[in-house]
Amino acid sequence: MGFYSNFSEQDLIISYTNQIDHQGKANKEILEEIAARGSLESFHAIIEKQNEIQNERNRIIREIHQYFMDKQSQNECLSKIKSDILSREDIHLLVRAKYSQIHKNVENLKVDSKTILYSLIGAIIASVISTIVILLILYQFIFLSVFAFSLLIPAYIMNYWIIRLITGKTRVNLAVFIASFLATVLNGVYFFLVINSTH
Repeated sequence: MGFYSNFSEQDLIISYTNQIDHQGKANKEILEEIAARGSLESFHAIIEKQNEIQNERNRIIREIHQYFMDKQSQNECLSKIKSDILSREDIHLLVRAKYSQIHKNVENLKVDSKTILYSLIGAIIASVISTIVILLILYQFIFLSVFAFSLLIPAYIMNYWIIRLITGKTRVNLAVFIASFLATVLNGVYFFLVINSTH
């Protein structure tokens, strides 16, 4: 029993195409497994069909993006997209998934008054929480005090996740990015004040 005998068809295709891409040819063992399942020609035909389907999906995805940016509804998009390769059901699923994904991405990037307000509130709350956590760690592990300002890195990470939780948006949003940085600056100020007060 060869190494590739337990591979699914898709795993075999991936291994074969990786070998062709990186080595310029497939090894003897994989060619023997392909021959045992049929012929190299039929295997190539399967790969060609998969590539054709993927290319068609990519073409439709580009169209969906354009229709979304043109502010056309899902129904309008569906009525305009045609394919001789994908079924109507596949197209419908693709349109629905991509419209949802693009909408989420657009909403995530949007900087409105609510996002700015929540980001500022988040920066204050996050800086206080992360400062308390870091100070508790320093209290428990005094030897880490020499690295106090290096702890701004984990503080930044904590700040980001708290702000993300409050705003519901990720760091690609400019307001969230700035708020995370601002919260970390506040951490530095708090650390400086605490260190000075102990001397």
